[in-house]
Amino acid sequence: MAMPVRNVTWVKKIVAQKRKNKNMIGKSKMAACAVLSLGLATASAQVYLQPTDVTSTDVAPTDAALVNVAFNDVAPTNVPPADVASTDVATDAADTGRDLGFYVGGGLGASFMPGFQSSRLGFPGSFSMRPGIRFSAEPGYNFMATDRLALGGEFETGVIYNEISSVSGSGSPGPLRGRYYQVPLLGNLVLTVHPNSFVVPYVGVGGGGDYSSARIRSLGFFGYGTSDQEVDPAVQAMAGVRFRLNANTDLGLGYKFLVALPGEGGSIQTHSVMASFTVRF
Repeated sequence: MAMPVRNVTWVKKIVAQKRKNKNMIGKSKMAACAVLSLGLATASAQVYLQPTDVTSTDVAPTDAALVNVAFNDVAPTNVPPADVASTDVATDAADTGRDLGFYVGGGLGASFMPGFQSSRLGFPGSFSMRPGIRFSAEPGYNFMATDRLALGGEFETGVIYNEISSVSGSGSPGPLRGRYYQVPLLGNLVLTVHPNSFVVPYVGVGGGGDYSSARIRSLGFFGYGTSDQEVDPAVQAMAGVRFRLNANTDLGLGYKFLVALPGEGGSIQTHSVMASFTVRF
């Protein structure tokens, strides 16, 4: 017997509803499995990450401890350089102090006099000079001294000797030769640069007087001689370098330019290159 059409329709709806419910249950199970899997994965990640966090947390104090130990070890090591620095400062101060006070200097070297005109012998003549020798003595006092500069004053004297190779002129009685002496009497002001180093440059200027004596004689068996002495104003410039042997002694090499200014006009110049020594007290 055939079923009514209405009943067949209801049966189809019931079957379709069951299939739909079955699909929804399957999807719910899949979602539950996914959530469960995600939860397990998160828990595993937390489990694996936890030792790393703990390790990093433990390492930080260890590094800090190492840094503290390093600073504690370095701090005592820095103490001796500080002591050395203070010792060096004290040494520099002591060296600077040694430059203050009295000293005695001297020098020995060659002198060169360009030709000059003079009428000091009673007639105008042209003097030609030969190279000679110069000795000087220089007691002085340094009244200012730092690690860079030292300034002092000194009195200089000594002897300069040159031979007169010829004296010629309209009033000369023939070929003449002779000797020429100078005794400078000068007050000098000397500036020394870097006085505490091994190499010590210096410059100076001075002024005062120059005593000179000219003695000439004519050539031949029956020659005659004459002489003249005078004191003229004089100025001097100097420069050189000294080498510090120890705290109290220097050796050096210097140049001096002495200019005498006679009353008759003109100038008499002397160039000197000298080895020098200095002793401080």
